[in-house]
Amino acid sequence: MASKQEKLEKLKALQHSYGQQLPLRIQAIEHICLQLAQHLEEHPRLLPELHRLVHSLAGSAGSFGYGALSEHLRFIEQQLTLNMQQMQYALTPDQLVTLTAQVADLSRYLMVQQLNYNLSFTGLDLQQHDNRYVYIIEDDVLLAEEIQTQLSIYGWQAVVFHQIRDLENALLKQLPAAMIVDIMLPEGDSAGTDFVKKIQQQYQGLIPVIIISSRWDWQSRLAAAQAGANAYLTKPIDFGILAERLDILTLRNEGIPYQVLVIEDNELLAEHYAAVLTNAGMHVETLKDPTQLLAMLEHFSPELVLLDLYMPHCNGIEVARVIRQDTQFIDLPIVFLSTESGRHLQLAAMQSGADDFLQKPIQAQELVMAVKQRAERFRSLRELIRQDRMTGLLNHIAFRLQLEFELARQQRTGSLLSMVMLDIDYFKKVNDQYGHPIGDRVIKSLAKLLTNRLRKTDVIGRYGGEEFGIIMPDTHPDDALKVMNQLREEFAQLIHMSQQQEFSTTFSAGLVVAKYNYQVDDLFQYADQALYQAKQQGRNCVVLYENSTTT
Repeated sequence: MASKQEKLEKLKALQHSYGQQLPLRIQAIEHICLQLAQHLEEHPRLLPELHRLVHSLAGSAGSFGYGALSEHLRFIEQQLTLNMQQMQYALTPDQLVTLTAQVADLSRYLMVQQLNYNLSFTGLDLQQHDNRYVYIIEDDVLLAEEIQTQLSIYGWQAVVFHQIRDLENALLKQLPAAMIVDIMLPEGDSAGTDFVKKIQQQYQGLIPVIIISSRWDWQSRLAAAQAGANAYLTKPIDFGILAERLDILTLRNEGIPYQVLVIEDNELLAEHYAAVLTNAGMHVETLKDPTQLLAMLEHFSPELVLLDLYMPHCNGIEVARVIRQDTQFIDLPIVFLSTESGRHLQLAAMQSGADDFLQKPIQAQELVMAVKQRAERFRSLRELIRQDRMTGLLNHIAFRLQLEFELARQQRTGSLLSMVMLDIDYFKKVNDQYGHPIGDRVIKSLAKLLTNRLRKTDVIGRYGGEEFGIIMPDTHPDDALKVMNQLREEFAQLIHMSQQQEFSTTFSAGLVVAKYNYQVDDLFQYADQALYQAKQQGRNCVVLYENSTTT
């Protein structure tokens, strides 16, 4: 991954390249003006071309720090747009004189580069967080060690401190993803909340904080809220809930970058947008020629399209209509970027299926927020359809569809594919003895463990009740067995809480490796058979279907 300095250098290089190209682009505009003066009969052909060049330059100049030039170009563009709207594709002598004078001023504005080119790195904190580490301050040594052990099973690396000054020294070196703070510490009965208030002010609320305490009263909770704590858990700690709150507060499950497609004929401006969005943690592809859009969509699935309004050969409104022709992209967010200020064209763009219309030049922060909000909404709506409500994993239908996709890829490429079905042991007894709400917590804790410990490329689904499915692409059965047994052992170590009572449970799993002639139903059948064998052989084990070997 590129360092912050490397990203800064890339943006500087883009600005430098743009500055070198500007004189040539202004010369192109001046050349068309000269042709307009010499060939009146060519006005119907030359005016739209001039409008496109002026529009393109007006939109990009401001993004690279030439604000005065951008404003002057936008004024020229507005005059040209007015003429074209009135179907006046031939300029009068007076209009031609005015246009020529305005274009002649471009070189003067070229010399006035504003020193406000945005080289900040939107999306990056002032001080980098470490997304693996959690700092714990707790004077009860045994409890602190237990929290540390339980969180490690969920994939966290917890660092324990028993005194405030030691934690403060650690914060000077590295910010954690979050902190867990007890209210009562050796420094005083409310030292924890006093410390949280100080830290939240010092670091501007960048560090999520979970307060833990044996106090249930309103005043303690209110003091924690006033100090800036993000969550409050009472002792004895339910470690599954603690891990879940950590994931929510740190957005740990939001690690997959938003996928954005930029369609912009100005290559440097497209690279600028890509650099800004990439710096904010997004995956960006650029496309200069919209005629290559269909080929691009075959191998790249964007969660948002950023689209210029004016391009050669076709306009952005027409491109948006082509995208909307395909039902799989009917809800894909499309955001127009243009210097166009006319409401009728903006409305036409929205009527074509666009979700928003942003005006060039646009500040990096505004661009990132606009793209992120819409991509996030699109992803959330899409996942609502595919997700199991309780766990956030794929539901039955989505898991099966993903298995079909992975099996087709395996048969096409000859790669390895392992598939697992697992089931929580004696789950009915858990529900009967502790109640269904506690049973739901057990299911969620297993889902959280699988999500945090498996690879991003692995696919996890809740197939129904206490049964889960896992797809492990490019995985040898020996490796799959090793991973599943490690997860089995870790799940058995998790402590669940019910009315002050602690308990633990286990799971059994069946593993199958895809063969070249297997169908999806075959995988489910063989994995279920292996799971049944695991149950018959005493539970809390993993069975491989091919040779019925118990491990």
